[in-house]
Amino acid sequence: MANVLTEAQVQHFKEKGWVKVEGAYPREEALKVQQFLWDELAARGIIKDDERTWTEPVVRLGDYVHPVMDGLNSKRLTGAIEDLLGEGRWQEGDKMTGASWGGYIINFGPDIPGGWHYDGSHFRHYLDSWEQGLLLVCLFSSVKKGGSGTLVAEGSHNIVANVLAQHPEGMGLGEALRECGKHPWLAELIGKNKPAADDIYADAPSKEKKSQKEHLAAFMNTTYDDPAGFSLRVVETTGEPGDLVLCHPFLYHAPSPNELGVPRFMCNRVAPTRERMNLNRENPADYSVVEQMIRTSLGLKDGEPCAWARRE
Repeated sequence: MANVLTEAQVQHFKEKGWVKVEGAYPREEALKVQQFLWDELAARGIIKDDERTWTEPVVRLGDYVHPVMDGLNSKRLTGAIEDLLGEGRWQEGDKMTGASWGGYIINFGPDIPGGWHYDGSHFRHYLDSWEQGLLLVCLFSSVKKGGSGTLVAEGSHNIVANVLAQHPEGMGLGEALRECGKHPWLAELIGKNKPAADDIYADAPSKEKKSQKEHLAAFMNTTYDDPAGFSLRVVETTGEPGDLVLCHPFLYHAPSPNELGVPRFMCNRVAPTRERMNLNRENPADYSVVEQMIRTSLGLKDGEPCAWARRE
């Protein structure tokens, strides 16, 4: 039974691979973090009230352990995460006070570097990997359509799950991205802007900006029905300070251009689980939503054992 997410939200996550949680932490606390980040930017010569200093399209700031982050800790945030990972299975739980928050990304301009990928460069990937659990896209500013909201490839977690199932020995992220990129829909989506094999964040050529936008529109306006029984579509996420986008750990995503000129403040976090995910629980009711989704991706029915087993 979901404690924070509604049944409709859980079903949306199961089908699409992502869900937005409005007011996951207080708006005023999110704005305090935004101001803290402006102060950090000021030390780099990037001034809040002087647009002439906004010369970098993207600024990435590192991890921080600072009291201003403690206000982001909320029962609603914890509850939403545990609705998808299982109660008590999130490593940090509600003990984020004094924790490190990082992966801050501030987008200023239209030429945003980056390519399609799913995350996890810091570990070897298996179907049951614990290191990520969920991807959290945490918002600290208002993000309207065209305001550089994260693009998500709905349904793409199914592609990744099936690739990983073929590699019980595990895969590095670059290897996994190359294999997943052979899927016809993903291959067409990545197209000419496919990143180099050794750099998943390679910049797309600026001269292709217009055609890239037109190219992307086709994937946002049309749903592709995969023969394996799932649907694929690109969606631009939006939200307000305090909102949180929860993504399946296998979900493909990408940055989008900031066409509005309003700086976007967000950070990426992971929600690692305490133990490896278990795809063969004795009691089916004990599966987390993410575990259920991986089983569904592999075409497993209720009660059917998962024959996959990692080889290390």
